[in-house]
Amino acid sequence: MKNLKDQLAGIAALIAAIVAIGGGFVKYGELTTKLDALEAREQAVVDTSGIESSVAVLEEKVTKLEGKKAVVVDLSGIESQTAVLEEKVSKLENVDTSHTHDLVEHDHPVNHSHTKTLVNEKEIELLKIQIEEIKVSTSNPLAN
Repeated sequence: MKNLKDQLAGIAALIAAIVAIGGGFVKYGELTTKLDALEAREQAVVDTSGIESSVAVLEEKVTKLEGKKAVVVDLSGIESQTAVLEEKVSKLENVDTSHTHDLVEHDHPVNHSHTKTLVNEKEIELLKIQIEEIKVSTSNPLAN
């Protein structure tokens, strides 16, 4: 009985080996068929003439841009204007508005004592805006 079991086990191992080898051959055949099909297929041709002409145009533009001289912007005038405006702002901020002036007396019910302060505040605001505009325009080299 033991001898029979050993023989059956040997036969089963031999069948398993034959099946594994056969499966390998089948897989090899499938791969070969797929490779033959891929080789037989025509190669797709891609038209790159449009891209090549675009690349040529871009290369020409780059060459032209590389040949241009750097733009030099003279900021000396703007810097002096900024300094003058900042000086005016500081003078307006330091104006003493606490005292009164002897103005021509006139009779009407509206009190104008706060008017100078409001005018000065608006002038300061305007000058600050002008300073910011000058700073913005000097930070952009293409603005001139």
